[in-house]
Amino acid sequence: MIRTILTLTLFFVAFSALAQDDLAEIKLRYPDENAVYLQNNSFLEILVDGDSLRIVNTVDEEILHLKDHSEFYGNKKVYGSHFSQISKIEAKTLIREKNKYRVEKVTDYKKNSNAGGSVFYDDSYFYAFDFPAVAANNRTQLHYEVSYKDSRILPVHFFEGFVPSVSSSFIIKAPADVELFFKLLNDDKNIIQFSKTQKGKFVFYEWKGRNLSDMKVEAGSPDLSYYTPQLVYFIKSYQGISKRHEVLSDLTALHNWYRSFVNHLNKNPSPDLQTTVAQLKQESTSELDLVKKIFYWAQDKVEYIAFEEGMRGFVPHEASYTFDKRYGDCKDMANLIVAMLELAGIKSYHTWIGSRDLPYKYSEFCSPIVDNHMIATYIAPTGQYYFLDATSDYTPFGFPSSMIQGKEAFISKDASTFEVRQIPILKKEENVMRDSMSLHLVNNEIVGKGKTSLTGFPKTFSSAELDRAGTNDIKRFVATLIGKGSNKFFLDQFKLSELHNQDKPVEVFYDFRISDYFQKSGNEIYLNLNLSKDYFNYFINPETRKTPLEIDYTYLKEEVIVLTIPEGFELEYVPEDYSYSGKFIGCKLLYDRGVNGKIILKKQFYLDSILITPADFQSWNDDIRNVSTNYKEAIILKRKS
Repeated sequence: MIRTILTLTLFFVAFSALAQDDLAEIKLRYPDENAVYLQNNSFLEILVDGDSLRIVNTVDEEILHLKDHSEFYGNKKVYGSHFSQISKIEAKTLIREKNKYRVEKVTDYKKNSNAGGSVFYDDSYFYAFDFPAVAANNRTQLHYEVSYKDSRILPVHFFEGFVPSVSSSFIIKAPADVELFFKLLNDDKNIIQFSKTQKGKFVFYEWKGRNLSDMKVEAGSPDLSYYTPQLVYFIKSYQGISKRHEVLSDLTALHNWYRSFVNHLNKNPSPDLQTTVAQLKQESTSELDLVKKIFYWAQDKVEYIAFEEGMRGFVPHEASYTFDKRYGDCKDMANLIVAMLELAGIKSYHTWIGSRDLPYKYSEFCSPIVDNHMIATYIAPTGQYYFLDATSDYTPFGFPSSMIQGKEAFISKDASTFEVRQIPILKKEENVMRDSMSLHLVNNEIVGKGKTSLTGFPKTFSSAELDRAGTNDIKRFVATLIGKGSNKFFLDQFKLSELHNQDKPVEVFYDFRISDYFQKSGNEIYLNLNLSKDYFNYFINPETRKTPLEIDYTYLKEEVIVLTIPEGFELEYVPEDYSYSGKFIGCKLLYDRGVNGKIILKKQFYLDSILITPADFQSWNDDIRNVSTNYKEAIILKRKS
């Protein structure tokens, strides 16, 4: 009853506010917006039913359309899944006619599967529908309920939407003896106000914000959860009829739950699986070599396919099943590695982890919101940790995949023991691009031969791209990978080596031409030997950009450029050597002057961060300015007299 009264109260506040003709004031406040939320409210009710919990979230949204071209917001999807069942959808448009509103309801709700192209099976779904008569001055209203089937699986609440909000709130109603955890994130400006009140046996926790901006998505941004105001909440414990129940009281409770997903697995491995492990063991020279061989076997032989269906989103298949089918999701592949190593007499561990899409940490939250991925962990007798993610096809043994570097791993060692350990961010010295080339000036072109070598993540990323590329796209990708000079770079021919060997660098041998790159003036030739200018003038405007900049990996790039001085010419000017080491970017330019009729530029560049926050924009720009200025230096060749 309280929930119904609260919902109606919120509705009539918004309705009466516009009835008093605040429309003009809202248009003045949001002159550039096509639409705004008048309200974007959620009311989460937690009830104890015997020894169980019933959890229902009531959502009420109301959008005021300010301009005629806001039809984009007239198409709506409401998402659900096995764990979050959608019901009681009511949608309608309030059509403004003079100073009154005429109501037109939505009558057609289409339920669809939400499986994407890379997902083999997914139990998530959505209801799709169109609001009628979406136009300036009209309002669209949406009401629905979400019932959560598992009290451990509750979503993070975001206060901002993709349009600004006049009012946004999230209220939790819970019995006083339900112990909650909650933490507000990304609210440095205190735009969300919190209050807590008790009415009888229930406690109301309310977070409310007014005049909130819309969520910003900018090129290179990390996931919205890194910078958008949000509430992380979960149930720690509650009092049932017979006893007090622990839900997510601490990491031990989370581990006990996760451990129940894998305790029963791999009791009866198939003969074929045992035979394969025995064969790999026979071929191995050491324990570490065997771990590597098993990791590469899973990486090469099992195709990654996402699979979500109820608890299958948490519970892996039996290792023998994945072995026989030769496909599986991250949980299946991790469990297969653990089982194969167990058959080989080597201990390894199921490990839960979040990808870099998620900013959350186990050291802060004992909740499944932290992770969306699973790997295996092997700890060598030396104490070195090996994080085995077979879903990343070309990642070398000993490297974490790019998407989990820097994240906390939740390692289950046995039924009662676990460890949280941070996966390192790969050092730039482990992600190396080496490029050597010899150049000649022929007429108005630079003609050159080169060799590029890639290790670490540059190899992993390029191998994956080249493997996925069609025949006609391979040359285009290689040209992008090694392209230099200007948009008149032309790749004549190339050869690839070690593309599918995880333990060796990818090598690219190539011939190329660049037209109209250097300038002639009288008896002089001006030529910039910096043919590739990493992050040249890649400034961030702190006045307009509000979100962090995410980068795939740190890296070190080494280049040797050898120019044969054209016959009849000599060096007149060579730039000074240059060295700069910034917080994020560094560069060295060392010139060998006139050696055996050649000039040699030895260049080194590094990038040493994978996330640039708004607080770092000035330091980033200082690095970019310093390096970009020195990229512009050219040598001068003068015709001999």
